[in-house]
Amino acid sequence: MDANDTVRLLILNDSRSEAERLISMLHNAGRPTRAQHVTSEEALAKLLQEQAWDLLIGHDQTSNVTPAVALKQIRRLNRDVSVILLTDDDAGAAIVEGLKLGAHDVVPLDQDQHLLQVIQRELGNREQRKARRLADRRFREAERRSQQLLDSSRDAIAYVQDGLYLYANESFAELFGYADRDDIDCLPIMDMVDDKDQSRLKNFLKDFNFKGEEAESTTLQFMGVKQDGGTTPISLEVARATFDEEPCIQFLARANQAVGQSEELVAQMKEMKWRDLATGLYNRQYLVERLDKLVGAEMTSEHESSLLYIDIDHYAERVQASFGVAGADLALADLAGLLREQVQEGEILARFGDTAFTILIPKITADAAIQRAESLCKTIEDHIVDVNHKTLQLTASIGLSLISETTTSAEAAIDQAVEAMEKARAEQDGNAARLYEPEMSDDERQERDIAADVQRALESDRFRLLFQPIISLRGSEDEHYEVLLRMLNEHDEEVSPSEFLETANRMGVGNKIDRWVILESIKQLSQHRAKGNNNTKLIINLSRDSLCDESLPPWLGVAFKAAKLPSDSIIFQANEVDITNHLNAAKAFAQALNKLNTKMAISGFGCSLNPFNVFKHVPLDFVKVDGSFTQDIQDNNEKPETLINLIKDLHAENVSTVVPFVENASVLATLWQAGVHYIQGYYLQEPSANMNYDFNMES
Repeated sequence: MDANDTVRLLILNDSRSEAERLISMLHNAGRPTRAQHVTSEEALAKLLQEQAWDLLIGHDQTSNVTPAVALKQIRRLNRDVSVILLTDDDAGAAIVEGLKLGAHDVVPLDQDQHLLQVIQRELGNREQRKARRLADRRFREAERRSQQLLDSSRDAIAYVQDGLYLYANESFAELFGYADRDDIDCLPIMDMVDDKDQSRLKNFLKDFNFKGEEAESTTLQFMGVKQDGGTTPISLEVARATFDEEPCIQFLARANQAVGQSEELVAQMKEMKWRDLATGLYNRQYLVERLDKLVGAEMTSEHESSLLYIDIDHYAERVQASFGVAGADLALADLAGLLREQVQEGEILARFGDTAFTILIPKITADAAIQRAESLCKTIEDHIVDVNHKTLQLTASIGLSLISETTTSAEAAIDQAVEAMEKARAEQDGNAARLYEPEMSDDERQERDIAADVQRALESDRFRLLFQPIISLRGSEDEHYEVLLRMLNEHDEEVSPSEFLETANRMGVGNKIDRWVILESIKQLSQHRAKGNNNTKLIINLSRDSLCDESLPPWLGVAFKAAKLPSDSIIFQANEVDITNHLNAAKAFAQALNKLNTKMAISGFGCSLNPFNVFKHVPLDFVKVDGSFTQDIQDNNEKPETLINLIKDLHAENVSTVVPFVENASVLATLWQAGVHYIQGYYLQEPSANMNYDFNMES
């Protein structure tokens, strides 16, 4: 789950104020949340059946709906909802009891940072479960298609286990003169082998099974016995395989393969496929295939393996410049010979790229791998490359990655080794070895980078404004745009506020950024209206710091007057959580805006426990409901009643409603019938640097 996605949260707690504190804590941590306070088992069952939920956080001693009842309902309805319990018990017994009930974790109350880490973990686990279910479905579909391909293949294919045929396709049956493949099912292999070849075939299969996963694909030739008793020469490719989740042996006869082709010729052709022509070493394709097998084997192995990525330093400047292009190939061949002398039995040496070699070392510790790499650096440095009596000494940078049960793929292991090599070269200008080590966490690195980008943007004016139209469904003549802020990072890539604004607020510069947005928006709106677009109005988002800034309304009055811009052409918008957490400040701010003849809007509406309470305190003109309501309808195929009822209740408050995240036409009829006033989303137009939407075509 992306950090900016809305967390759908159920809360079990007898204390409503504690539930509200929990929501506020999540919001302040940059986790937008749509929460529901559950007060009865019936309400819980209804919510679980009507909507999708990510988390349930409850106090272990809550009485209105106990954790045991909640967990029972979740299991009964087969919902994937992570359950986290909070406890006042410091002795640890409550943690054990909660885990026994089936909770995913139990966290001591008021340990908010601990809770946030658990929430992050469980949301990630839920996404992994979701991805696994999707992968399982795709895997089953792939199996179905593979079975269809096997059945219809012109190649003769069979799977054998314990000397019996588990499966054979029609082509394989035809190879032995059978009219129906069902005649071969569970038939002993030896019934289809001539007597003089049976002993040799038994020994071959016994040896092949003995080698297990280490068995190399090979070719088997024998005289086959057809159904009518006649004989025919058979040549099969033999490999390890899995069929119906059972380990077995695959027999394959290519449709275009000449019967009786010599085993030696087949082996030679196969060997040529895996070899690099310039050096005679294995090539990249072979290395990746073997690495894939090793990664799979390491999932159940207690031993680590290692991949060494060896890259020649300053290749173009030294090798090609000294020997020329043709001579450079000879130099690489010379170096390949040196490396071949250093490789031990069971290790795989390959040429991986123009200037790179790899050594795959099974069953080696990290310390031993580092020693091998450092020794190789010294060996290469001491070696004299001789090409046509011209000599040169080279150095290499070596990166190492460890392959263990946590390695996800061959690509990951290669990427880690390359990254380690690049760091080794950067630190010592080559001739060095380095083991790949994960640095700081992604969150820590992102926080550091964002803080640097924010400071750079403030110093170098690297903020930009985008405008997204908000379209009326009720024929309003006003043309509204929401102002969206973007920051340019050091690579001139746009960064959205959801990624940097929380960091900016912690740095104490959120208010400063808001004022820049306001001034730039007033400037651009004045220029736009000067071209005759007098109905255009802008909606500007404010941070919680600006919402609580008593000096902002007087400053706005001066800014409007200086720009000679009508004050009703700007609408200021604040997030629901910020308003509900600062009701007095929001009320004072809205009243001050009213004196300026400026309207106020609320965004992300509908996520708090009692969202309509805000209307008792803060005068509002526009309400933008939270985008998760629209996403539930469009992405999760949920029924629209929740959104329809919310819009109906908002009409009673006499406010204009805005529904964002409209991504396709399917939801438009529902929103129209619900009486929504305005819609916004990429289906209409994505954010643009210009206010150029043609509102007339919506008339």
